[in-house]
Amino acid sequence: MTANSFLEYFLVLFGWMLNNAMWSILLSTGLFALPIVFKILGIWLKVREEGADEGNQGVLALPRIEHAIYVSFCVMLFCCIPLLPVDISTIKFDTSRSTQCGVSVPTPQNSGYKGLVNDFDGKTAEVPVWWYLLHMISKGVTQAMIASIPCGDQLRQMRFDVQNTKIRDPIVLQEVQDFADQCYSRSYFKLKNTNSQLSDATINSVGWIGSSYFINTSGYYDYYTSMTPRSQWPYDKVRDNGYPDVGKGGYPTCKEWWTDSTNGLQTRVLANIDDATKAELQRKFTTAQWQEMALRWLVSPRNVGLSGSGETYATGSSDMGSGLGFNVTRLISTIGVGMKQAEALPGFDALKQALPMIQALLEMMIIIVIPVLMMFSAYEPKTIVTISFALFALAFISFWWELAGWLDDRMITILYDSMSAQGISNSSVPFAEFTSSTADGWIMNLVLGSMYVVFPMFWVGMLGWIGANVGGAMGSLMEKATLSSLEAGEQGGKLAKDVAIKAGSSGLK
Repeated sequence: MTANSFLEYFLVLFGWMLNNAMWSILLSTGLFALPIVFKILGIWLKVREEGADEGNQGVLALPRIEHAIYVSFCVMLFCCIPLLPVDISTIKFDTSRSTQCGVSVPTPQNSGYKGLVNDFDGKTAEVPVWWYLLHMISKGVTQAMIASIPCGDQLRQMRFDVQNTKIRDPIVLQEVQDFADQCYSRSYFKLKNTNSQLSDATINSVGWIGSSYFINTSGYYDYYTSMTPRSQWPYDKVRDNGYPDVGKGGYPTCKEWWTDSTNGLQTRVLANIDDATKAELQRKFTTAQWQEMALRWLVSPRNVGLSGSGETYATGSSDMGSGLGFNVTRLISTIGVGMKQAEALPGFDALKQALPMIQALLEMMIIIVIPVLMMFSAYEPKTIVTISFALFALAFISFWWELAGWLDDRMITILYDSMSAQGISNSSVPFAEFTSSTADGWIMNLVLGSMYVVFPMFWVGMLGWIGANVGGAMGSLMEKATLSSLEAGEQGGKLAKDVAIKAGSSGLK
């Protein structure tokens, strides 16, 4: 047996353990036999209602009761009685897709689910033959279909990982705000006051504090310095002329403060990105590209506000006001920051993370209640067909999500590449703006909702409807086959009766 998500790896085994417990309860209490008793009683009552002119009632009842018992026994044997053992070591976490696309995915034993591995280690469940075969077929077909989809870049997942990175060190967080106030605000003010008109390239470049324009253009970050001493840089009499030496460090230029390979703010901010996210970014982009993409989000006012409990920097002003007017303005700003934080909560990014978990939970729920469903249906074969279609549909949803992810990557690439080509992007790196954006527009959200939610819902509904109809048709077919055999038995009984009567009449003569 295989699993496509970490949670499914455990919940499938847990579901079968509870399934075994449910079947044991039904067996020990004798409840499993009640449907068969009621079915036999129903057949007997139905035969009693038929007139004597329709033949021997015993001849009618016996084959029908045998048929009900044989069918129920076969259903229990293949779909209810646990036979094939499964434990945590025999369940395989599927890594074929990650191997195909060159992505490193940890095993459950090496992930945050390691504690669950220990909880389930040594515990064994048993699976009925039919459901074991169905699981293998469903997973095999799904994995084969997924393998036929070209590998995507998982851009939305990458954005989710980056946007869930916060600046953990409060000292670095405060330093980002200081840099924005002491370097970026002053440079931006100078740029606006020394130019009558800015080119599109300049406008796109100066939209964040790590602007390459301010770093590489003379008179901005190489001219302005930190206004407070920084302990990472020693006091320099030539550079820091005019600033007092208070013994707490020097006053680096804004360019040094940002770009220094050891103590630079850029390096210390990037240290907040975990190794897995960094490896994924490095796999897709050059060093300059992924660093700008990550930095644009990490030092953005929105992320600084989320990292610092709502406190953020404001371009061109300092947080030094007082009085009633300032307090009202501060209150309005606080409300605005709160609204922005609510807006920044992940939408479809979080939904993508949650959907496989919901899929695993639904799969576990169906597995647990299989014995009860079979018992309440009186072990009808059409119930097997319906549940089988439901489980297959649920397993195959992974294909629709993989297809949706690939289509999503293509749409994002087309959109942001065209924006970069037309010069309307705020960065020379095409996906930097996508990474720092938390809103995709209502059209993109409508399309994403269709791909990730509506597709699977329509698929499950369609296959569930087909399963119910196929199950009903199979039940009708078996019923017709039973009636045909009963009619043949009745005709044979009548023929034997007629022959006996004739033979008796001949003997009397």
